[in-house]
Amino acid sequence: MLKKQKRGIKLKKITSIILVIALVFLLASCKDENNGEVKSVEFSVIAPVGSPALAQTFMESTLPSLGDNVTYDIEIVSGVDPLIVAFGSESHEIIYAPTNLGAKLISTGVPYKFAGTVVWGNLYLATGTDEEFTMADLDGKDIVVFGQNATPDIILQTILDAYTWVVEPTITYVADAGTAMGEVVLDPSKIVLLAEPVLSVASLPSKVGNMKSIDLQAEWAKITGDNSYPQAGIFVHEDLDKDVVEAYLLAVQNSINEALTNTAAVAQMAVDLEYGTFPLPVLLGAIPRSNLEFMSALDSRTDLETYFGYIIAINPALIGGALPEDSFYFE
Repeated sequence: MLKKQKRGIKLKKITSIILVIALVFLLASCKDENNGEVKSVEFSVIAPVGSPALAQTFMESTLPSLGDNVTYDIEIVSGVDPLIVAFGSESHEIIYAPTNLGAKLISTGVPYKFAGTVVWGNLYLATGTDEEFTMADLDGKDIVVFGQNATPDIILQTILDAYTWVVEPTITYVADAGTAMGEVVLDPSKIVLLAEPVLSVASLPSKVGNMKSIDLQAEWAKITGDNSYPQAGIFVHEDLDKDVVEAYLLAVQNSINEALTNTAAVAQMAVDLEYGTFPLPVLLGAIPRSNLEFMSALDSRTDLETYFGYIIAINPALIGGALPEDSFYFE
C-alpha cells in the first residue's frame, strides 16, 4: 500500500511539472500575432470561502504569472449572494460558483461560460457515535438537513430514493449547515447533513470528537454509475482573452494538485489568507474531503448533465428550467 501511495504522489508531482511547462508555452502564445507586442489584460476573480476557495488557495498565495502585462486580483466572499451580484454586474471576469447557480444565471443572458469543474461534491451525513455508521442505520431515524429544495436536499433525496427498500428516514429542515452542525454538537446522537469545511469543524475534539460520516459523493457514484457530481466550477466572462483563460485554468489545475500533494502547506496558506475563522486542523481535514479535481467544461459535460437531470426531476428552476445549450461551455 505504501508503494502505491508513493507512486501516486510521484505521479501527481510529475503532473504538476507538466502543467507548469504547459503554462510556460501557453504564456508565450499570449503575444499579439500582428506586431509581437504583449497584450495588456486585467481581470478580477471572486470565490466563496470553503471548498471552491481551497481549489485556488495555492494560486492565491503564490500569484503565479499568467503572462507579461497580465494582472489579476482575487476576492474571497461568504455565501452565494455576492456571486449573484458579480454575475449580474459583470464585476468579476472569473467567478467560482455552484454549477447549478451558474447555469441558472447564464440562462437569463449573463455573458459567462462554464470553464470547468473544481469541486466534485462535499456533502456528508454525520453523527457522533461509537458504532459503525452506514446507510442502513438511517432507517426510522430523523435527518437534520440544510438547503431545502436546493442541491444538498436534491443530492440526499436522490440517494435516499435508491435506498427506499432499505431505509425510511424522516427529514427535518434547518436554515443552513451551521445550524445543522449546532444540532449534532448539542446532541451527538443526531444525524445531520453537513458540507465541508463545516464537517471538519464539527469533528474537532471540542465539538464532536468521535464523528462518523457517510460520503454522499461515493453513494452518488454507486447510483448513477458516473463520477461524483460537479458541484462547483469556474465561470469566465465571454470577453476575457481566451489565452489568458487557458493559462488561468492550467494554474488552477496546478493549484489543486498542490492542495492534494502538499495539503499541510496549502492548509497553512489558507490560514494565512484568513479564510473565515477556520483553524489549521479544520483545513487539514477539509481539503481531502472536498473532492477537489479540475476537469474541463467539455470533459465535465456528461457528469454535469446527469447531475442536472436529477435537479430537473425535482426542481428545474435551480438550473433555469432545462439542460444548458452548447454555448454554455467554454471551449
